[in-house]
Amino acid sequence: MSTYTVPSASARIAEAELAPWPLPAEWILDGSPDARGAVISRSDDSRIIRGVWECTPGQFSWVFSYDETLVVESGRATVDLDTGEQVELAPGVMAFFGRGHDSTWTVHETLRKGFHADSPEPLPF
Repeated sequence: MSTYTVPSASARIAEAELAPWPLPAEWILDGSPDARGAVISRSDDSRIIRGVWECTPGQFSWVFSYDETLVVESGRATVDLDTGEQVELAPGVMAFFGRGHDSTWTVHETLRKGFHADSPEPLPF
């Protein structure tokens, strides 16, 4: 079981200061999506991360190597999963994406989300 060194943490999604989290060039399918993020809390073993992420318009591939739950604060995107399912993201939408799925993200308007990522292996961010 993961434990936390910080007993609690909070952040306003809209106001969180973000650092560059660039997408690998080979993932980008269209446009110039620019991603940024911040970790708000993490477990001692780095298997559970909570944070804020933002991306400007464009299209890119993404493979979920972890389970992710997110809540959209602003912007709009469409996520096409390898299962054939399409998820529309907009302000106030909460979504869950399971580990092991390929996806294509099309960000229509700069998207900002709060997220919770949970992985069997330590996460790199």
